[in-house]
Amino acid sequence: MAYIYSISFDIGLDKMDGLKVGASLELTLSYLRALLPSEAGFVSARAMAAVKPDKGGKIGLMFQSVWEHWEDLLAHRDSSLAEEKILRESQPHVELGEMRVCVYEEVA
Repeated sequence: MAYIYSISFDIGLDKMDGLKVGASLELTLSYLRALLPSEAGFVSARAMAAVKPDKGGKIGLMFQSVWEHWEDLLAHRDSSLAEEKILRESQPHVELGEMRVCVYEEVA
């Protein structure tokens, strides 16, 4: 059974340059994808951006990491590599909206 650790937040359309190749937010997410495989139980990770902005003119962004066991996810959440810690500490030049954290359990 896999467990998914999901972080999502919004950025304004005027900040989309922060997602382009080499921009600070993209570099931060790439940093996460490079370091997470060293953690026990790590399966995969992906970063996503909404195709269309919401009615407020913001684009939703999501980063998910997948963990093999519940204990692995708990250890990750408490580690210095937890996504929300890295995103807040790296202070990308893109202003991040309120981060939402959700944990999912794979059901099928």
